[in-house]
Amino acid sequence: MPTTKLAANRWIRNYTKAWTGKDAKIIASLFAEDASYHSHPFRPAHNGRKGVLEYTLGAMDVQEVYEVRFGKPVVEGSRAAVEYWTTMKEKTEDVTLAGCVMLHFTKNGLCKELRDYWVLKPGRESAPPTWGR
Repeated sequence: MPTTKLAANRWIRNYTKAWTGKDAKIIASLFAEDASYHSHPFRPAHNGRKGVLEYTLGAMDVQEVYEVRFGKPVVEGSRAAVEYWTTMKEKTEDVTLAGCVMLHFTKNGLCKELRDYWVLKPGRESAPPTWGR
């Protein structure tokens, strides 16, 4: 049974690699079978690993992913919060996606609940120097 800190760091490492490689199946494998994925506060949840896969396939419909960065996770109990910063090309326009993801892990280290809070800005923006600490 991994600690939450280890589970969060493994999740971040594998999610980053999968997002950069645009591999939705690997992302879905980071979630429990009965997971709940809240991609935005005002959108309905995507339920189950299949729901996570379907959402991720749609979200990865981008031309190119330039960079995916996560900050240092803040961990308490079985939960972790971590900032992220992503630059990519959507259709013909560069965009920057910045946000914070709240993760709740099972005892075996899979994510059973994700809540995402983010903002999207046109253009490629660099993260501020103190971001993600």
